[in-house]
Amino acid sequence: MKRRKALILIVVLSLIMAGYNTFAQTAEELLPKAIQLEEVKGELHEAIETYRMILDEYPDNREVCAEALLHLGMCYEKLGLDQARQTYRQVISKYPEQQDKAALARERISRLDVYTAELLAKAEEHLKKGNELFKRWEYAEAIKEYENAVSCGPNTQLAHNARYCIGQSWYRTGKYDEALATFTKLIEENPESNIAPVSELMVAQVKHAMENDKNHKGIINSKDENYIVDPETGIQYTKIRSFSGRNDIIKWTSGGFNLSPDGRFMVQDNTIVPTDGSDYFELVNMKASRASYSPDMTKAAFYADSAIWVVPVSPETGHVNGTPARLLNGKYRWQYEVSWSPDGQKIAFQRIDNIYAGSIWTIAVADGSLSQVTEERCSRPLWSPDGKSIVYEKNKEMWLSPVGGGKAQKIIDPSGDPDFFSPDGNWLYHSNWDVSNRLYCLSDNRSIDLRTPVEVGSFIAFSPDSKRMIFFRPSYHNNWGLKIASPSGGPSYEPARNINIYGAEWTPDSKVILCQGEKKAGQESNIVYWIIPLGGGEPHQLNINVNIDGKILPFYVSPDQKNLVFTVARDDGNKDLYIVPISISDGRTTGPARLIFEGWTVGAFNVDFSWSEDGSNIALLHNNNIWIVPVSGGKPIPITNNDEGKSWISWSPNGEMLSFYTDYVKDKTLRTLNIISASGGHSRKVFENCVTSNWSPDSQQFSVNAGKKIYIMSVDGTDRKEIFNQADHDLINLSSARWSPDGKHLAFLGSDSKTEDTHLFMIPSDGSEINQLAEDDNSYKYSLRWSPDGEWLSYLIEESQKARLESTLWEADFDEIIEKLTK
Repeated sequence: MKRRKALILIVVLSLIMAGYNTFAQTAEELLPKAIQLEEVKGELHEAIETYRMILDEYPDNREVCAEALLHLGMCYEKLGLDQARQTYRQVISKYPEQQDKAALARERISRLDVYTAELLAKAEEHLKKGNELFKRWEYAEAIKEYENAVSCGPNTQLAHNARYCIGQSWYRTGKYDEALATFTKLIEENPESNIAPVSELMVAQVKHAMENDKNHKGIINSKDENYIVDPETGIQYTKIRSFSGRNDIIKWTSGGFNLSPDGRFMVQDNTIVPTDGSDYFELVNMKASRASYSPDMTKAAFYADSAIWVVPVSPETGHVNGTPARLLNGKYRWQYEVSWSPDGQKIAFQRIDNIYAGSIWTIAVADGSLSQVTEERCSRPLWSPDGKSIVYEKNKEMWLSPVGGGKAQKIIDPSGDPDFFSPDGNWLYHSNWDVSNRLYCLSDNRSIDLRTPVEVGSFIAFSPDSKRMIFFRPSYHNNWGLKIASPSGGPSYEPARNINIYGAEWTPDSKVILCQGEKKAGQESNIVYWIIPLGGGEPHQLNINVNIDGKILPFYVSPDQKNLVFTVARDDGNKDLYIVPISISDGRTTGPARLIFEGWTVGAFNVDFSWSEDGSNIALLHNNNIWIVPVSGGKPIPITNNDEGKSWISWSPNGEMLSFYTDYVKDKTLRTLNIISASGGHSRKVFENCVTSNWSPDSQQFSVNAGKKIYIMSVDGTDRKEIFNQADHDLINLSSARWSPDGKHLAFLGSDSKTEDTHLFMIPSDGSEINQLAEDDNSYKYSLRWSPDGEWLSYLIEESQKARLESTLWEADFDEIIEKLTK
């Protein structure tokens, strides 16, 4: 019995060993079986398991393993998985002696690189098309393009951004469930990715919309009637033309926009849109701006290459029919367009070059002969229809100078910029932030406020016979908005849509942004203060209840969030400065306002005003000198006493010093950074030829943008280190180099030299690797700020957004306007 059991055991062991040997001997046979699963049957997952078995069980069979690993990479490649490239690299690194396999792996990597580049290019193109459709409100088509971008590379950062845009599209159309699901899934699948922070903000925003906007029906597009009657004035406005599709490209009615003297062409910089509905065209084949036709429509003037140019045109077609000629070199691009003399022989312009810094001149088109009109800096020259005078803005006043010489006279105080004469020369339209829109009668000095319905848009010209006023409303809204971005990367986030915003501050807890902006879109003259929650919740206005006569303009909240400052305009053109206690949580003022500075000669608030970090003092510029204003009360004290022009004052974080710039001087373009003790004394020059600067959090250093570079330098100017050179990154116009709260990074803005789009960048303070942030946003950016906790960067934007189906051109009878506005 024992002998029989022993015999059975021997037989069993023999069979086991025989099976093992058989398995070992067929290792080479497994490889063709796996290849058959892969290439013939297409059973990739089964093939993958077999290739892995070979690699695990037969590591010493290097020839078989090299080929198995190569085919494993091919399987990954066919499945579209990122492991393919890594697997091919393992073939090269682990089996270098298997030269044919390594060569094939290199070839596959090369092909993958080309294929990946092609896919990336396709994905970028789909994303770009999606963004264009998104801006035009065509959200359904935009989603298709975003989905195509995702399919080109599902696991890429670009795909994450496209999915975020899909969520935004659902949100904009009121499909909140789809939007919420999109953002939630993005967070779940990428919790540590830079897509998560903005997606979390959007989740909060969508949930708030779902709770508080139950009746939201999505976007409803409707066309205006052919005429409207203003209920406030009784004036009738008649629609004379609509622009849609290809010709709907005029996006704003300021800065480079004008109507040709014969009323047949709308001009926006270099783009010409015929008012008869025919196709638009570019005036010249140059990078031109601020184009304007001569009165007889035989010439056009424009800025290009820092010069003023003139080109002959056909009065019948408006097209160029000759060669552009450079008329005058200088520094010309974004000034107001030149003003033609009525006979078309001369133009009036603001001269800006290395010698002259803004005085008014005329130049003859035929021979380039120059004649100076003003000695001092002025702006917006406008030739009178009789050719005898030129009006212009100087120190917030309207002046008139005889062209042939003689004494200049002030005609309007205060005034806006002179925009248009009526063709008969009797009326002058002028406007700006302070003055709004007014008609001034030169014969009897009458001044009339011109307020038009929002549906009509902005006044753009008088008709050639002076009988009608022409208005234009773009289908685009020129959005002055607010966006934020995470320093870790990812797309941008817009917490307050459809509100024009001109200044922004963070609350100390980084949960709320306080903004100066318009009460409603397009109402620049009605400025309010907005409270914008970062994570959900609707923006709401700070209720300013003060017993003050006059127009209130709020512009800054104190760093401790306890006080708001505002101004009230005076008859002399200056302003009185007030302070009032507020509660951010209650959204209202909590006490009476106090007058703290009388007759302030304020310019731009961000240039002429700075609040100390502890909120106890205000520094402001008044009559070219720096004054300290105690917030708790007390007499304002000047700490400088000279006529040197100053701008951009800023407190040091420790409250001990102030920095400021000395203005451009007449014969140079140097801007000098200076510091002075907050208690007064002599100021000290720190850096010449400076563009922008920013205090470090410890008040011991500056970041300085100068000479196309960014420096970090000590406050005394002795230690200077270059950390960034724009020439190395194909950028222009660096600005806003701002320290992070911990002092470890700098964020700044820079424009691409090719597209001139403004980009947001971050760089460590030691000058190492630079990162671009908010890559989805190519809007013009400015006023960069860090949140106090360092988790966000906020910035203001200017961009055009599609807001209506079509642009519209309107007219109204001028006699009716005058009659009904002077009742």
